[in-house]
Amino acid sequence: MSTLWHKLRFFTVDAWEELRHSPGVNLLAVGTLIVVLFGSGLIALVLSNVEAFVGELRDDVRIELYLQEGVTAEQREALERELGAIDGVLRVEHIDKAEALARYQDWAGEMSMLIDALESNPLPESLEVFLATGQVAETVGSRIQTEFGDKQGVEQVRFDRELLGRVEAVLNLARVGGSGLGLLILAAVVFVMASVLRLAVYARRDEIEIMLLVGATPSFVRGPFLVAGVVQGLVSSLAALALVELARRAALGYAGSRSLAMFDLLLAHPLPGRFVFATIATGLAVSCTAAWFAVRHSQGLRRTPT
Repeated sequence: MSTLWHKLRFFTVDAWEELRHSPGVNLLAVGTLIVVLFGSGLIALVLSNVEAFVGELRDDVRIELYLQEGVTAEQREALERELGAIDGVLRVEHIDKAEALARYQDWAGEMSMLIDALESNPLPESLEVFLATGQVAETVGSRIQTEFGDKQGVEQVRFDRELLGRVEAVLNLARVGGSGLGLLILAAVVFVMASVLRLAVYARRDEIEIMLLVGATPSFVRGPFLVAGVVQGLVSSLAALALVELARRAALGYAGSRSLAMFDLLLAHPLPGRFVFATIATGLAVSCTAAWFAVRHSQGLRRTPT
């Protein structure tokens, strides 16, 4: 145990000296990794927020019936009774023209000025029908869409379940494509970082040769460089995560001052814990792999001295 402790202590101290000895090389390696992790973190942030939004839509299944201009209260109430009597319908809410306009203004922000310039409110009344989740929603939604599309007083029936399915398909494609592209980029980063870190190993070639001549094993000499790789990976991943959160808050602040609803949708929630863990793990894996390749293929460490 004491031998292991002394080795770890030596590796840590020597790793610190290595970081101090070649600050430019190490900063270049860390900077490269930060840029890549920051970019992947932004993509993960947007995808996770879209996933959360889709999940909310999936759990809040509704169908909207836009009513014709001039529909009477009796016609509307009759429609509400018919809809409420259908199995799988949880409740029916009436949205009058004023509430429809208020919702649009809240959603559109500054763009709502276009509709404010009109003399009258062009948005129609509607009935929002909330459906039970699961397969029931598909059946009931299709039934309402078919039966009520031609009802007197109904202008249009909108059921976004099909759109939700398309969004989920695009999300799955983005996950698969993003994962494949991410692996290729990370492989390229490992190669670049290994090439950069090899310069740090080369800068200490005389010291390494002396250590090998006095009996140090190649694995013992590699140890400090691998510890330095752990430090670089940890610093890079934490810095990238901090930049992602700062960018998110800055974008939300910018969107808040201009009422841009799209930013609120894409950046509403911070990066989930699983992505934070994945970013840290990726940073450590990439930096350690690059450090291992750098010392593994450096002259003098590929063989044990005789």
